Amino acid sequence: MRRQIILKTIVMMTQMPVRVYDRQGTEIEKYEIVPRQISQYEHTLIQQVIKRLAAEEFVVMEYGDVLPVRMYGMRGLQYDYVAGPFSYGSLDSAEIRSYMRRHKIKDFPRVQLRESLLAANLILNAYADETGGTTMDLLESCMEEDEEIQLSSLVGEELRQNDAFQSNHTQADENILYQYIEQGDVEYLKENYDLLYLPHPVILEEIHKNEEYMAVIGISLASRAAIRGGLTSREGFLVNDIYLKRLSECRSVTQIYDLVKEAHVYCASQVRKKRQTKMTNQYVERCKKLIQSKRLQTIDLGELADEVGISKEYLSKLFKRHEGIPVIEYVLNIKIEAACNMLKYSDRQVREIAEYLSFGSLSYFSRIFKKKTGRSPQQYRKETSRL
Repeated sequence: MRRQIILKTIVMMTQMPVRVYDRQGTEIEKYEIVPRQISQYEHTLIQQVIKRLAAEEFVVMEYGDVLPVRMYGMRGLQYDYVAGPFSYGSLDSAEIRSYMRRHKIKDFPRVQLRESLLAANLILNAYADETGGTTMDLLESCMEEDEEIQLSSLVGEELRQNDAFQSNHTQADENILYQYIEQGDVEYLKENYDLLYLPHPVILEEIHKNEEYMAVIGISLASRAAIRGGLTSREGFLVNDIYLKRLSECRSVTQIYDLVKEAHVYCASQVRKKRQTKMTNQYVERCKKLIQSKRLQTIDLGELADEVGISKEYLSKLFKRHEGIPVIEYVLNIKIEAACNMLKYSDRQVREIAEYLSFGSLSYFSRIFKKKTGRSPQQYRKETSRL
C-alpha cells in the first residue's frame, strides 16, 4: 500500500507515468493520468531498460535521435521502476509532427527535465532502503552530464514540492478531469481520482474557507461537464445546487474533498445513465426541455406543440410512445419534483409553493402531491427537510 501511495503521488505531481515490473520483466502495476497504449517499439525500449537494471541502479534511455523523448529506469530490491516515456522538449514543430504521423507515434506526456529528475529522485529515495545506494549522487552525476539541468533547479523543485499544496493546476489538467465526467467514465474516476485531483493554491489564510471556495468551483465545473455530456441544464444545475447545499454542512477539509469527489463521480454516473437510455426523439426531447423551462407556469399542450413544430395529436402520440406516459402526466411529475425540492430545501409555505408552481389551488396541489408521493406536503417536509 505504501508503494502505491508514493507512486500515485509522484505521478500526480509530475504527470509522468510510472510502471512497476518484476524481475522477469512482467508489468505488475502502472500509474498514469491519461491511459496510453505502449507501442511495440516502446515495449522494446522498456525491456532494454530492465535488462540494464540488472547491472545499474539508474538508467536513462532516449527514445531516438529525432524526438526529445526519454524514459528512466530505477532498480529496487524486489521490483524495477520505469518512468516514462515522456517528452522533455517541444513536439510542435512541423518536422516532428510529420515524423510522428508517418510512424504512427502517439503523443507523450510533457514533463520538464528538472521535474522528471525530481520524480526519479523521489522514487529512488522512497526505496533507498531497498537499493542501499546513494540516490542523490546518481542524480547529481546524471545532471552534470546534461547542461540543461542544474543541481540548484532540483533543490528548488524539491523545496517547491514541500509546498505542493500551494501549486496550481494547468488548463490541461482541468480538461482531463472534466473530460472523464463528460464521457461518463465512472470506473476510471473512482479508481484514479487521486491522480486526477487538481492541486490549487491557498489564497486565503483560513484553510477551510479556501477549500470551500475551491470546492464551489469544482462542483460547478463538474455540473457543466455533465450538461455537455448529455444532461439537461435543469438536471445539471439541480445537481450543482444539491451539492453546494451539502458543502455548507462539511466541517473539515477531508469532508470537503470527499464531497467534491462524490459530486464528480455522481455527475459522471448521471451522464452514463443518460447515454444508456433508449433512443430519443427530437420532438419529445424538445418538448421535455420546454416543460422543464416552463415548470413554474401553467402549461398548455397546444402551446407546447406549436413551439415544438408539430400537431398536438402527433406530439401526444410520440410522447406516450417514447416516455410511456401522457404529456400531462410528465408535466405533473416535473412540477411535483420541483415542489419536493422546495419543501426540502426552502422555508416557503405550502400555499406559496402551490402558487409558485401554478397549481391553481392549494387543495389541487395537495391532492396531486399526495397521489404522487404518498404523503401530504406537510408530512413530506417534516420527514425530509434539512433546514
